[in-house]
Amino acid sequence: MSKAQAKQERLGAAVMSVGSVLIAGIGFLTRPAPGEFVEAGPDWYISFTVILHAAILVLLLVSLVRLQKMTAEIPALRTPFLVMILVGLAAAAYVVGRDLGLV
Repeated sequence: MSKAQAKQERLGAAVMSVGSVLIAGIGFLTRPAPGEFVEAGPDWYISFTVILHAAILVLLLVSLVRLQKMTAEIPALRTPFLVMILVGLAAAAYVVGRDLGLV
């Protein structure tokens, strides 16, 4: 893998991880109180957000699989990127679960 491609993949993994953590944080802070009535959103919007958040989850899984190749040139980055991707995966899984009504 070329240096430029590895750098782009590391940047993509970082952006997706930070983005999923921000989305999960916003979703957690704006969740309704227990017993509060919530108006349902339009079906197209719900479907779009589920597909978008599931795509982020899948791309983070791909980043986890490709971690060794992304960090082959700089092995010291392997542990920080592993932690960042795992935190991003947990946040993305929370968001997808919230979108599907499981959380």
